[in-house]
Amino acid sequence: MASRGAAVAAGVLIIGTLLPWVSVTFFSAATLNGVRIWEGRLAMVLAVAAGALALASLLLEEVDRRALLLASGLCGALAFIATAVFGFRFRDALNVPSVLGDTQAGVLARAGAGLDAGWYLSMASGIVLTALAVWGYMSMRGNRPSEAVPGMEWVEPGTHQGSSPGAGTTSQSTGQSTGRQGPSPGDRG
Repeated sequence: MASRGAAVAAGVLIIGTLLPWVSVTFFSAATLNGVRIWEGRLAMVLAVAAGALALASLLLEEVDRRALLLASGLCGALAFIATAVFGFRFRDALNVPSVLGDTQAGVLARAGAGLDAGWYLSMASGIVLTALAVWGYMSMRGNRPSEAVPGMEWVEPGTHQGSSPGAGTTSQSTGQSTGRQGPSPGDRG
């Protein structure tokens, strides 16, 4: 379940990097896709790696699935960080040619610039990818047998496995342990 979800979230992250991350609206509208900037390219490469690791943890049986899911979550977290870094510096990503008057056109472009749907989709899918991969990693931990005390085995309560004969008997009628063998004093008769 978590492997499938992480693979789908990685696919959504790839789609998010292909969509516009920044839109500028002043005389006309212009957009900047995620793959046109280094943060978007990095997020896309990490999303491809995360998706491949999630699919490998889903399909391969002879590998450590937990390690693959953890690596997928790490790639998702790094893609989220790369996307978040762009969110802090997106106004600097707009290069206005000096022919247009670098100071006034740049001020206008920066004033009309805003983050677009692809950036938000990339942020959300990076969070979901990381959360699902970590959740899958944590839930697979319970599937492995664990020993509370090394060398000891678990015995279900109510079973008498491993007890030596004569260590004590339990009376069926009273449910009390007599600590000795043989008939109890109340069994005469």
